[in-house]
Amino acid sequence: MNLLGYAAGEIVRGEGRGAPMGFPTANIAAEDESRIPEDGVYFGWFTLADGDPPRGSLHPGTWLPTLVSVGENPTFDGRKRTVEAYVIDFDADLYGANAITELTHLVRKQEQFNSIDELIVAMNGDKASARELMSRYPARPQQS
Repeated sequence: MNLLGYAAGEIVRGEGRGAPMGFPTANIAAEDESRIPEDGVYFGWFTLADGDPPRGSLHPGTWLPTLVSVGENPTFDGRKRTVEAYVIDFDADLYGANAITELTHLVRKQEQFNSIDELIVAMNGDKASARELMSRYPARPQQS
């Protein structure tokens, strides 16, 4: 597996903008920022840390496909770098859980959009790119 980056930490409340746009995100308070790659949108894999209770159908060690935004949210004039995971086809309350994300593919660089509508179009394109990657990698590859 080609690992571009990694983030692990507690899922905390963010600004709450993702869900109304159709992309609920889990904001990860990363414990080790040195493993987080440059700003961008990534495809990868998401799981709960060992010892965490199950959340819906997600159990520790069960890896689900995810899109992860790393950056300052330039469309919203963000100033703080965040790691926000959108777990594809999954919807459960993850607040307070400890999560692990492995980032394996850069989907696109972080960019500022002129409107929320433009951002949503780009996010839907990101999701289409993720589905293409999911067709090639239906399960998390084993680490080499």
